[in-house]
Amino acid sequence: MVILGIDPGLANTGFGAIKCSVSSPSMVKCGLIRTSPKDHVSHRLFQIYSDLNQLMKVLRPELVAVENIFSLVRYPKAGMSLGGVMGIIYLSAFQNEIPIIEVMPREVKNALAAYGAATKLQVREVTKRVLVLGEIKSFHAADALAVALTVFYRNYRGRNDIVLGRNPKEDLR
Repeated sequence: MVILGIDPGLANTGFGAIKCSVSSPSMVKCGLIRTSPKDHVSHRLFQIYSDLNQLMKVLRPELVAVENIFSLVRYPKAGMSLGGVMGIIYLSAFQNEIPIIEVMPREVKNALAAYGAATKLQVREVTKRVLVLGEIKSFHAADALAVALTVFYRNYRGRNDIVLGRNPKEDLR
């Protein structure tokens, strides 16, 4: 089973795919969808949409895990931009018939660092250790891998149906 984790952002959308097995998860691919602030927001959203669709076609994930956004009262414009990115993520997952799960940032920190107020650096280090990786160049990609790992730990850890090919879509309905 492949879980595609996504860390949404208009300037940088991180992605990280993990392959899940009973013994341990492993990284398939991670990276960043970067958009230019010089481009109109419609162009930037379309780029994220196009790149995500291509990624989903290549990786063929059975599940998309996305970090849930929270809107800060001080920055409503940023919240609106993130809402647009979330809409694009949902649309891409729906069109590719892939179920989607939202994960709160605090749950990611608790699942990986056992501390809900852990720093990004702490979460990144645990992610590298769990997936046996040398370096993850982008914090956004590391966050996306952490989101995918959180869903793995939440729903599938220790269950034999991952290897046996049970359909995770059935579990999410």
